[in-house]
Amino acid sequence: MKIKHPYLKAGYALTLISASLISAALTLGILNGAARSAKKRIAEQYVVPDYLRYISQGYAFDAVSQKSNILFTVTDGELPVRIHIFTVDTDKNTLDILDVPPDSFIIADGFSGTLREAFETDVYKELVSRAFCLKIESSVSFDAHTAGGISSLLGVRMDGEAVSYEAGEEITLRGESYSSADTDSVEKYHKLLALTVSEISERGTIASFSCLMNLIANRIDGCGPIEKTVEFLNSLSEIKPSKMNIRIARGAPAKFGDGVIWCLDREEVAEQLNKYFRVKDVEFKAEELSIPKVKTNKFPFEDLTEEVDEITG
Repeated sequence: MKIKHPYLKAGYALTLISASLISAALTLGILNGAARSAKKRIAEQYVVPDYLRYISQGYAFDAVSQKSNILFTVTDGELPVRIHIFTVDTDKNTLDILDVPPDSFIIADGFSGTLREAFETDVYKELVSRAFCLKIESSVSFDAHTAGGISSLLGVRMDGEAVSYEAGEEITLRGESYSSADTDSVEKYHKLLALTVSEISERGTIASFSCLMNLIANRIDGCGPIEKTVEFLNSLSEIKPSKMNIRIARGAPAKFGDGVIWCLDREEVAEQLNKYFRVKDVEFKAEELSIPKVKTNKFPFEDLTEEVDEITG
């Protein structure tokens, strides 16, 4: 039907324009709704980065990453003879062990003294964490005889002979070798430690746990739920020795009162931590560590190999 009257034609045109505007508005509304829905889905999938989450929880001093830090303390039955922070990177499958001399001197949260002395407090783990600005997920301790047993049960061999409980214990007990700058003793212990973690890597989780189950259940303190230990063993079993390193916290022995302490070199330790024990773009300045600034002598273990596969080779 043809529309002849001009007003009717104009009204018809307005009707078409209105319909087009309504259609456009509806389309825009649908698109906006879809956009809002997409943003909501993205927001639901978005995970707040760890560093922001931890800072909001008051852990601004922590190095946040996919790395996990476990504090291992070996004692003579009472006080530490070996202190290690095992840093496992589950993304890159690497293990870095920070070998911390027990006589290392720190000043943190009102405490002033060596880590050996800190072990006798109720906040030992927290003091170690503060000293190095590392978030420590868990802490375990056991005596040197147990340490020797771990190596022995895993079938570790040194110089062609199987390591016995007693032999492993004797090597481990020489914790004063850092402060006395006894390179041969430290080197021998590092070889025992390197062979032990390499053996766990080679055996795998199930075989390693089967060997060590009795020790884990009865001789190790503070290890928490069994599944945490299995999780740690599983992490080690997935790391090749070529990606494992043992690094001594840099410093030097110095006389202190009637004895000798290990003076950590704050600048060099900060560099070590930032390079090997933290994730990319997470760094702490030397003055942020709970380590006093002192002038130290030359690091006495410069020539020791840090790579586990070279130590065991």
